Parts: sequence; C-alpha cells; structure tokens
Amino acid sequence: MRKALAFILLIITCGVVQAQVRLSDRQRDEQIRFIRNDTLPVTVNALPTSINSRFSEFSPVLLPDSSFLFTSMRADREEDDDRYFETSWYCNIYRSQLLSDGDYAPAVALPASINSRRTFNSNFCWNPAQNELIYSRCLRDNTNELRCTLWRTCRNSRGWSTPQKLSAAINAEASTTMQPCLVTLPDYDVLYFVSNRKNGFGGLDIWYSIRKNGKFDVPINAGPIINTEGNEITPFYDPGKKILYFSSDEHLGIGDYDIFYAEGALSQWGEVANMGVPYNSPYNDFYFHPLSDGERGFFSSNRPHDDLQPEDTCCNDIFHFQKHYPEKDPVQSSDTISHRERIASVLPITLYFQNDQPDPKTLSDTTKTDYPALYNRYVADMQHHIAQSISGLDDDSLHLVRQMMIRFMRDSVAAGYGRLLAFTRYLKDALTAGDSVGILISGYASPLHNPAYNRHLSARRIVSLINYLRTAENGFFRPYIDGSRPGLTLRTDPQGAVGPAFTTDDTRETVYGIRAAKERKIVVSILYDKP
Repeated sequence: MRKALAFILLIITCGVVQAQVRLSDRQRDEQIRFIRNDTLPVTVNALPTSINSRFSEFSPVLLPDSSFLFTSMRADREEDDDRYFETSWYCNIYRSQLLSDGDYAPAVALPASINSRRTFNSNFCWNPAQNELIYSRCLRDNTNELRCTLWRTCRNSRGWSTPQKLSAAINAEASTTMQPCLVTLPDYDVLYFVSNRKNGFGGLDIWYSIRKNGKFDVPINAGPIINTEGNEITPFYDPGKKILYFSSDEHLGIGDYDIFYAEGALSQWGEVANMGVPYNSPYNDFYFHPLSDGERGFFSSNRPHDDLQPEDTCCNDIFHFQKHYPEKDPVQSSDTISHRERIASVLPITLYFQNDQPDPKTLSDTTKTDYPALYNRYVADMQHHIAQSISGLDDDSLHLVRQMMIRFMRDSVAAGYGRLLAFTRYLKDALTAGDSVGILISGYASPLHNPAYNRHLSARRIVSLINYLRTAENGFFRPYIDGSRPGLTLRTDPQGAVGPAFTTDDTRETVYGIRAAKERKIVVSILYDKP
C-alpha cells in the first residue's frame, strides 16, 4: 500500500518519470564513493511531527515574518489510506509559524479558495511583498493522465482573489507545468518553472518566462547546461548570489534525485555541481530552499530518519540544514594553486556560433554584439537547428542525428560557455593579484563562404568575446584591454575556414549539420610567446 503511495507522491512532487540511459554500475559506484567521502560540515534534521506527518510533506518556504509554508498530501481518515485519488485524499498548502523556541505551531491549511478540493494543490512560490501566490494545481485529464498547471492569486484588503490559471503561453497544451519560482528584479520578474512541454531536452526541463508590465513572455528553456535527457525539477533561484538550485536524476549524483546548483541566470550558466552529502543521499532529495544567509535552510527527502522504521522510504519529509565550520588548520588550508594554474585548468575554451553570426552578410572586422547575446540566441534557436538537421531523414538516422545535436549543444556549446564564466573569474583574480597573463584568441568559420569573407567573420567573432570582457565584472577588464593598465596581453588570430570545402549545397549539412556547427568557433588559449 505505501509503495503505491510512494509512486503517486513521486508523480505529484516530481512529475512523470521517463525512461533514460543510466550509468554503468562501476561508474555509479565510483561516484558514490567520491561524493560520500567528501561529506560537508552540515547538520541535517527532520522537522517535528507538527510539520512532518506520516504522509508526505514537501515544498518548504520560510517567510521573513517566520511564517512557515509547505505542501502536504494526506488522507482524511485512517481507513482511506489505500483509496488513492478519491475524495478522501487531498494535497494542500499549509501555513505554520516558526516559534522563538525553535518549535513550530500547528499547521493550518490555506483558505479553500486556494486549496481547491477538486485538484491537488501543491508546489508554490510567493513574491517578496507576500501578496501574490503562484502555485500548481494537478488533475487527471481526459486521457486519465495527471496534468499540472500554474495558477495565480493575489491578496488585497478583502482577502485572496479567485485563483486564475496562467496564460496558455505558460501552461502549454497537453503538458505538465508546475514547481514555480518567482524572482523579482528591479526592471522585470522571472518565473522559473518545470515542464515536459515540447522542444525540451527530454523528460522534465526547467524553463523561464520574463514578466514585464504584468505580462509573461513566451517561455524559454534554461538551456543544456541545466537540462538533460533526464528530469530536472524543483528550481529555486537566489538572486543575491545568482545561483540556481535544482534537482535532477540525470546529472552525476548518488541518489534517484540529487540536489545541484549552478551560477548564472536565465540561459547563461556556469558548471553544474552536486551539493554533496549530507544534502544528498541514495534517496530522492529535492525542493532545496536556503535562507537569505545561506547558512541554513530546508529541503525535502524520502530518506529514512526514524530509527524504529529504518526501511520506511515511502513518503517525503521536510528537513532543516545548518552549516557549521570547524576551526581551520592554517597549514592544511593554504592554497597551493596559483592564479595562472587556475586559468590554465579551464583553457583552451572553445566557443561556438550560429551560421554567419555575428552581423551576417558584412565585411566588417568588428561588431557591437557580445558573446553572451550570441550564445543566448543560439540556445533559444536550438530546437530550430535540430529540426533542420534531421529534416527528411528516416527514423533511425533521425534519432541518431538528433542525439548528436543535443549532445553537441550540451557538451560543447553550453559547456564552453560555462568554462568562459569560470575563466572570467580566474582571470580577474590573477590580474588583481598582479600576475601577467597572455591570451590567444583564434577565430574560425565553416567553409560555406569564400576565404576573405570567412576571415572577416572570424574577426567579428573574436571581437564579440572582447566586447564581453570589456563589460564583464562591472568593467574590470576594460583598462587592461585598452592598455591603460598593464598585465593582460591579448593576441588575435582570425584564421577563417581551415577545413575542406563542402561537396554539397544542402543546407541541412552546410548550415545545420554537425560538421558545420563544430567549425564555427573561437578558441581561447594561453599565449606562451608574448611579445
């Protein structure tokens, strides 16, 4: 009975899990040993029974006024435990209060206008003013599949407004949309959410939509650094630290779902990293929600924590974490890696471009566009590129080429951008420390155009990277690039096309093919022979 409940809870909290390629037992064992041997100085404790019931609790949020909100899926009566999805079962959002002694007040469900008895009311987010609530409602559709959609309600002097379903742009037809995270910025809002809609990377992906003047734009996939062929769920974005926390069953981890993080925003992300033990376990760990200080917070997990029932992994509970720092040994903690070695560790970096970008059909050697803008456009157009590359192929070839293109976008395009962000940080540290660094930037193009045109195009691609460096880190690198401050030497080498000419005029190969995609690039490397 409780195994069946566990499956249902996984659908509500994570979405429908799809089949995926798993690592070999040997690879997985190596990962588990590495992560478990690197246990972090963090204490994790389950919340008391005033919050955690014998059913399932997840989606924890602690507001600045000490209000504690969470979702729970429960049965009305003890005898209804096995009557899943009947009227005796419900999933509601609850409010408690964190008391001064560290305990929690008895939880009370939010008003019935929010917690509809006709749907499962689950994961949610609030705006900073606490007068806007966006949350998931899940219901079986006419095919008997569970579908989730996002709804919005606002609080005024008369109470909460009647919840309204978000637009069709957010709630795509014939898909699940859930697990919202609203980020309020000075000029606009960003809504991160989870969906299995079309044109993703596979399974559940994290998407985002920008809201200006009260209207949400068309959602954009968060990109191949974050999303995989598996499932990425429960996003939480910290705008102060510019870090996205999320869970995945495909990124390298030790459990079914592990918690990960990446620096960046929207579609621009650094390398994805595993949060490590004890945040993660061999079980499902998700809904990571740190507090503003980053030292404490909450997450959900179905890991066993009751010594009397060590095998009970049916249901999710909410856990509190607290970092603690042992005294450092000054000898043991000394950093023996130089700034130049850190830079060398991420070089060479290869950055890729769409066909004839930037500034197509020109003979200029310069551009006003910077590389992040070109990268974002490339990611946004990814599905178009894939569709064009597989057009007209038979089923077997179509699947193979599609997988090749997805891996290229993830392992080459997105990974290169992540290395660029790390390189930027390391370069700043080196120059701040007074080191001298020499960098060579080489530019390339596919052989679609003539040699002279390709050299101009390669030069523009190099300039797009230099434009990025001029504005990165609040303009830190500008005086180094302009020569008013010593320490950085940049040498450029626009080579154009170096591969053989195409033997076909088919744009599926010359514009959208994998060979052409790999030749449109710039390469950043160490300059050993500085002038």
